[in-house]
Amino acid sequence: MKKITTTIILSLLLIMKVSSQDEKQIASKDGVNVSYQIILEEESKKKDKYILIVNYENVSDQDLYYEVQLTKDSEGQLSLPIIPEEKAFTKIKVRNSTGLFGDGQSLIGDATDLITTSNTLLFELKQGDVSSQETTFKVKSGVKPLITNTYLKSIKSIDEFDLKISSKMLNGDYISSCGNLKININSGNSEEDGDYLLQTTNGKQFIWLRSSETTFTRKNNSDYTLTFNKHNNTFTYATSDGITCSWDKN
Repeated sequence: MKKITTTIILSLLLIMKVSSQDEKQIASKDGVNVSYQIILEEESKKKDKYILIVNYENVSDQDLYYEVQLTKDSEGQLSLPIIPEEKAFTKIKVRNSTGLFGDGQSLIGDATDLITTSNTLLFELKQGDVSSQETTFKVKSGVKPLITNTYLKSIKSIDEFDLKISSKMLNGDYISSCGNLKININSGNSEEDGDYLLQTTNGKQFIWLRSSETTFTRKNNSDYTLTFNKHNNTFTYATSDGITCSWDKN
């Protein structure tokens, strides 16, 4: 009976010890709060083992982003880094862990399909999102873990990045300021024309060939141009004799 009582008391003390590890905010920057929690999992004569739980929360009034550099292989294909830390925006580190290179946990947002003109991929921290990741570490027995945070990337709003124009941006239905015409745009690529736009208006179709990152020229008639504004998703239609119209996306 005494043994059972002792076991119960020890279990209660362990529960109290674990539950007393409160979450602590370690950083707050650009609308994102970073916090951590450590839980003592195991004690020994030489080392104590802890669980490290790290969290971020976007407390701003908008979705936020950071960029990760893509690498290009010999065939021109772009890819993300393999090492997780290189895809993270911040890292919480245990400075006095017994690990060979130190221990900690990186915080990584959600990868998007948005690529900048500098060949970086945007990762997103959605408004109101809370994300948690965890790991384990060891310190010398009886030593208090020393926890620090290091920012690895700058967090910004979407309009602070110079994005490459994608099919998702271009494709869709538009209304022309000239006559309120309904226009459908679909982008494509072919060996003959390279990058192009297919315009459909009142059953008629026109092909526009890309001449720069944001400008297209009508196939077989260079007197007509389309210029895309990626900040407000509109085209400016222009002719050589001075006519201009705005195509606004529905």
